[in-house]
Amino acid sequence: MATSVRAEGITPGPFHDSRQVVAGIYFLEARDLDTALAMASTNPILHQGGGLEVRPIHSGGPTA
Repeated sequence: MATSVRAEGITPGPFHDSRQVVAGIYFLEARDLDTALAMASTNPILHQGGGLEVRPIHSGGPTA
């Protein structure tokens, strides 16, 4: 259920290249996946050769 975000673009699925390590976790509150991807696309790490994975999580509250 992951979506990969890199400087080259957005692709469905997790990263297939696992040579790198997890350096941190961001929790974003967004109304939908498109909004979360737009927010992730502003991260400076993308311009330094890095990438992000956006994954949905559920806080246990109501869903609509």
